[in-house]
Amino acid sequence: MQRRLIGLDLDNTIIDYERAFAPVAEEIGLIPKGTGLASKEEIKAVLRSTAGEEAWMRLQGQIYGRYIERATPYPGVADFISAVLSQGAKVVIVSHKTRLGHFDTARIDLHEAALGWLDRRGFFTREGLDRRDVYFEETRSGKLARIAQIGCDIFVDDLPEIFHDPGFPKTAGKLWFAGDRPEDDGGGLKVCRNWRQILDIVMSMP
Repeated sequence: MQRRLIGLDLDNTIIDYERAFAPVAEEIGLIPKGTGLASKEEIKAVLRSTAGEEAWMRLQGQIYGRYIERATPYPGVADFISAVLSQGAKVVIVSHKTRLGHFDTARIDLHEAALGWLDRRGFFTREGLDRRDVYFEETRSGKLARIAQIGCDIFVDDLPEIFHDPGFPKTAGKLWFAGDRPEDDGGGLKVCRNWRQILDIVMSMP
């Protein structure tokens, strides 16, 4: 592998919050206990229809801050980072994340919460990621500008709209971490279902 600069999104790309949304929503009283709701999309739909957008934004702020320890790394992402670093690549994280969660009266620093989560799971020690290579941007345009400024050769993200934005650098390769979403959701992007597939793609590049 040539020395490549690989950029990774953070939320819902490295950090998997899926199983945290329902229990946290119940715990902080946004939905009744025992509803049977499980997925993030189910919780989002219910909150938006019954309590409004503010309730959904409040839950996100809690998940990304106070309750971030309920989240887990996606399977294979740590192995991906270790493998590409061992082959001479450089890995950076570029995340669109506000410093404070919406409607969070505790005013927890979401940037520090995310860095702590990465640290406690060995990303800065066992996997070899450099803490200085984690960038947080308050806006999507800031994130896109950072990707361009750093000069990423490849970027991995779960949001197709990042890749379709005119501000996304034309020189960067696009790897859509789609999970189990329909291929049509990507608007023609190459679909990557898991981190093992992403690793195979990157390792096969000359």
